[in-house]
Amino acid sequence: MPSRLVRAIPWTTLRVRLTLLNTAVVLLATLISLAAVRVAGRAALYREADAVLRGEVGEIAIALQDFSPDTNAVIAELRRKAVGHEERGWFTQLLDDNGTTIWKSDGCPREVADWPVTHEKIENLVQVGPYRFARRRLTDSADESFHVRIGMPTVFLDEDVDSLTRILIPVGLAISLLTPLAGYWLALRATSPIAGILRTAEHLKPTRLGDRLDVRGTHDELDRVSLTINRLLDQVAGYVERQQQFVTDAAHELRGPLAAIQNSLEVASAKERSSEDYRATLDVVLEETKHLSKMANDLLLLAEGESDAPIPFAEEVDLDAVLRQTASMFAGVAEDRAIQFLIRSPQSLRRPADQRQLCQVVSNLLDNAMRFTPAGGCLTLSLALDAASQEAVLSVADTGCGIQEQYQTRVFDRFFQVDAARDRSTAHRGGGLGLAICRSIVERHGGRIDLTSQIGQGTTVTVRLPLGPRRG
Repeated sequence: MPSRLVRAIPWTTLRVRLTLLNTAVVLLATLISLAAVRVAGRAALYREADAVLRGEVGEIAIALQDFSPDTNAVIAELRRKAVGHEERGWFTQLLDDNGTTIWKSDGCPREVADWPVTHEKIENLVQVGPYRFARRRLTDSADESFHVRIGMPTVFLDEDVDSLTRILIPVGLAISLLTPLAGYWLALRATSPIAGILRTAEHLKPTRLGDRLDVRGTHDELDRVSLTINRLLDQVAGYVERQQQFVTDAAHELRGPLAAIQNSLEVASAKERSSEDYRATLDVVLEETKHLSKMANDLLLLAEGESDAPIPFAEEVDLDAVLRQTASMFAGVAEDRAIQFLIRSPQSLRRPADQRQLCQVVSNLLDNAMRFTPAGGCLTLSLALDAASQEAVLSVADTGCGIQEQYQTRVFDRFFQVDAARDRSTAHRGGGLGLAICRSIVERHGGRIDLTSQIGQGTTVTVRLPLGPRRG
C-alpha cells in the first residue's frame, strides 16, 4: 500500500522543537549564571566587609598595646571608629575579661552587647540576627585582658545585593525575550537545508530519475545526508534503467521465437497438409519452445543473482573436479569439430561454493569458446593457484576470431551479442545471456571475471575466486 505524505503539525516541526530546546537550555543556563553572579556578589561583599572589620580590630589591638594602661585612649579610638562609620551603622564595644561592658557605642545593638565572651585568644566573626561583628580577646602590656567587638548591620550589604539583583533581573528578562527569537532564527538557518531536501524529495518520481539534492559544499552532516541520498538515487536510477533495459531486451528476444511459433502454426492450420509438413512444423515449434525454455531458465538464474541474499556455501567444492566433470561433457563436441581440447589443472583446489552454479559457469564459458572456435583450432581449460592473492584462477582460452576492442567491455551485458565481431557461420544459436550469468554467479561467490581478446588470435576469459568462505 503506497505511503501518504504526512504534513507536520506546526508545533511538532523540527524547527519549533529546536527553538524550544535552545530556549530551555539558554534560559536554564542564564538562570544558573545570574543566580551564581548574585551569590558570588553577595559573598564578595561579605568577604570585603569581614576583611575591613578584622582590620579595624587589628588596629585596636595595636592601640591597646600603645596606650596601655590608658583605657580611655583605647575607648576614644573605638569612639572615633564608630563615629567615622556612623553612616554605615558601625558599632564598637569594649569588655573586660569577665564579660562586663567597659564601654559601647550608642549604636551597639542589645543582641551584640549581651553576646557572651569567649576566653580563646582567637579572632572570629559572629552573625547575630541582622548584625555582623568581629571579636577578639586582647592583652595589654600589663597582662590585663579585654574583649573588643567592632561590627555593622548587614542591611547595607543586603541592600547592595538587592541592587545587584535589580540589575540582573532586567538582564534575565531581556535574555528570556531574545532567546526564543534568536533560537528560532538559528533553528531556521539550521533546518532550511532540510526543508530544501524535503522539497526536492517530495518531487522525486520514478519518471524523473535525474533529480538530485543540492549539496551546499559546507561538508557538514546535512551535506553528508544529501550525498548519501544522491548516491542512493544514483543506485536506484541505475537499477531502474537496467531493469527497463532488461525488460526491453527480454521482450525483444522472446518476440522472435514466439513469432516463429505463431507463424508456423498459422501456416499449418491454413489448409490441409501432409503428415511430413505437420511434422516439420512441430519440429520448428519444438525447437523454438526449447529455446524459450532455456531463455526462461537463464532469466530466472539472473533474477537470483539480483538478490542480495547470500548464497549458503555449506559444502567444500573441489574446483579441479568441477572442471573435469564439466569438460567431459564437451570432449565429444570438440572431437566432432576437430578442435584440440586441452585441460591443465596441476593441483586440486577446494573452497566453499555452490557446485551446481560453478559447473554452470564452466559450461557457459566452454560453450561460448566451442561455438566460436573453428575446426582445427585449440581450446584450453586451465586451473591454477595465485599464491600472492590466495585465489583460484580459472581460464578458458580459444583460438577463435576474437572480439573487437569496442565490444570487449560489453560482452557481459545481458542479451549483448557481438554479431559483427565474430564469424557466426558455425555458431549455435545463443541468447546473449551466458556471460551475464557467469558474471552474476562469480560475483556472488566473491570473485571477478575478465576477458581479453585479439582479432584473429582468440579470446581468453579469466575467473578469479578467493579461496576460503565468502565474507559478506
